[in-house]
Parts: sequence; structure tokens; C-alpha cells
Amino acid sequence: MTSQLNVDTIVDKAGSGGTNVKIANNAVTVAEGGSGTTNTVQGLAKCWVNFNGTGTIASRDSYNIASLTDSGTGHYVPNFSNNMSNNDFSATGGISESGVGGEPTIILGDGYTTSSVLIFTRNSTSATDYAFIATSIHGDLA
Repeated sequence: MTSQLNVDTIVDKAGSGGTNVKIANNAVTVAEGGSGTTNTVQGLAKCWVNFNGTGTIASRDSYNIASLTDSGTGHYVPNFSNNMSNNDFSATGGISESGVGGEPTIILGDGYTTSSVLIFTRNSTSATDYAFIATSIHGDLA
């Protein structure tokens, strides 16, 4: 027998308005049209960061990032707060800054580890620091 729960608001037992909803690793979300599904936990970004890569690098905002390491011009390492279960995760990213010149390029990887990902940025001729760098990681947390 299936059942359905219809509510407007979920709050904690104390009624303070806070919510702590836990879902299983195999929870499924039905797509808008109902024809497809997504594993909810697998589909979430496990970490992301938006940072300034010029001068003293600094995060504008992030999730699951413990620190950023500046390893030289155009070389950065976001270090995860909670490690990934393996180094087979997916990393995506982008860079932007007007006035740098050349074609901006971001390279992610060349040695993913369970605790970090390498980011390399360059224009069409050499390694270059950029003011707007963002990356997102999808995969399994340890």
C-alpha cells in the first residue's frame, strides 16, 4: 500500500522553525515531466568555490572547501573539508576577467586526489591569474 504526505511546512520537534530532513542515498526525484528520475544524493554538488585568484587569493563563497592554496601564477588547489571517496569525481569550472587579453582557459585535474583538485588558468600564451574563478565537484563523498 502506498501513502502520500501533504504538508505546507516541516519544522523540528521543538517548533522553532529549523528543519533537519534526512534522505537516504537512494532517494529519487521525479523529473518535471514525470518521464525521468534523478538520484537526489548523486545529483548534488559535493563542493564548490567561487574565488579571486589575483594577489592574495580569497574565496567569495564556497561549500565543503577547507582552504585554497596558491601554488604560483595560474595554479590553485581548493582543499576539501570532507574528502571524496575516490578520485573519479567530475570537476567543472570557469574563469572570467576583462582586460587580461588572450583566450582564457581553465584546466581542471592532472591528478585529482580524494582531498583536492588542481586548477590551472592561462590566457592564450601563458599561466595567468584571474579575478573570477569558480569550480564545482560532483561525485561520492567518503
